Amino acid sequence: MNKKFKALAALAVSGAMALTGCHFVGKVNDDGVISDAESNKYDETIVAEINGQDMTLADFNFMYYNNATQIQQSFMMMGIIDWENQPYDGGVEDYQGKTYGEIVREVTLDQMTSLIVGMQRAKEYGILVDDDVVYEADKNKKQIIDQEFGGSEEEYENYLDYCFISDYTVEKYLQRSQVITDLIDQLSQDGEVCAVTDKEVEDSFVKASHVLISVDDDTTDEQALATANEVIAKLDGGADMKSLIAEYGEDPGMENQDYYVFTEGEMVDEFYEAAKALGDNEYTKTPVRSSYGYHVIYRYPLASGEEGYEDVTSRRDEVRNTLINNKFSEHMQQWIDTASRKVYDDVLDEALAAQQEELAAQQQAMLDSMSQQQASGTGSGDAASDAADASNSEATEDSVPEMEVDPETEPAE
Repeated sequence: MNKKFKALAALAVSGAMALTGCHFVGKVNDDGVISDAESNKYDETIVAEINGQDMTLADFNFMYYNNATQIQQSFMMMGIIDWENQPYDGGVEDYQGKTYGEIVREVTLDQMTSLIVGMQRAKEYGILVDDDVVYEADKNKKQIIDQEFGGSEEEYENYLDYCFISDYTVEKYLQRSQVITDLIDQLSQDGEVCAVTDKEVEDSFVKASHVLISVDDDTTDEQALATANEVIAKLDGGADMKSLIAEYGEDPGMENQDYYVFTEGEMVDEFYEAAKALGDNEYTKTPVRSSYGYHVIYRYPLASGEEGYEDVTSRRDEVRNTLINNKFSEHMQQWIDTASRKVYDDVLDEALAAQQEELAAQQQAMLDSMSQQQASGTGSGDAASDAADASNSEATEDSVPEMEVDPETEPAE
């Protein structure tokens, strides 16, 4: 699952909107959630079914507004309010031809599908919401309120109001996430499908240097490719890699070191895959293209006793966890691929439209209130200052104090 829109903490606070409580939980419900928090009307609207299990509008809203805020803020910095209808201009092939609003909707559905499927798989392994899960989820919620909302229950409630959810929705998400974490822990034990051996950890590391020939305003693709081939020809003739880096290289990182020690995800994919495919003391026979330009890569031995091996030793646990999560992601994707998902698009579209109308009405009411204050002389008295304040308010009213979720408790990508 791609985390393309991981939330960033926002500072502004949305005005509160009343939510209507509908029922009191207080025990394990159909979702396996244990909570004394009140649910709300958005929990009763079903927007999708995953393997026959309901995804509620509140489930969707929780992730949708958290995802949307990052995109929204990015466009606001460019003076664009209507971010939903902006065409996607990134490099993800699956998103080409779509708007950012369509992408956030799609990503949110995928995230919630992953969470629900993960819960279903956890149940098959006998992992359910119990007192320990509730304890960890409650602890995580308190930490979120303290860190993201300064400990303010009022600001936390504003966040809930903005997202059209209740405290129950948050508790449900955090409990589900904790169950997924427990599932990963169980599946990573020795002999299980996500277990990672010491050899796998060591084999994931690569020690390599490279000559980078950038493609930029001063160097065309053809020119950079020709220069990279020139470097390879000199290596073929016995030239020293270090001297070629000094003569041709355009990576500032190589100026003060002779090599990098890295693992998957720490370099661009093209670089890592090409370096990983090399044997010790081998170099790429054709230039490797990435978004930076062309690379000529040389791989060095990396084993106990070799220079740089200390990086492997110091980072062993960190990399093991990354590999475990990668394996879990693969299994999660297989589970999702075989899952049945039915999205009630009309229901979801109608609900989102109604919510946007409500937010727009709230914004207009706030602007009207500001205008009335200025007209009655309760503004700053400085016309330029008041106009600037109004402009800033309009640019930030859609902002929301976001909930930063610990990535380790999220479903794997």
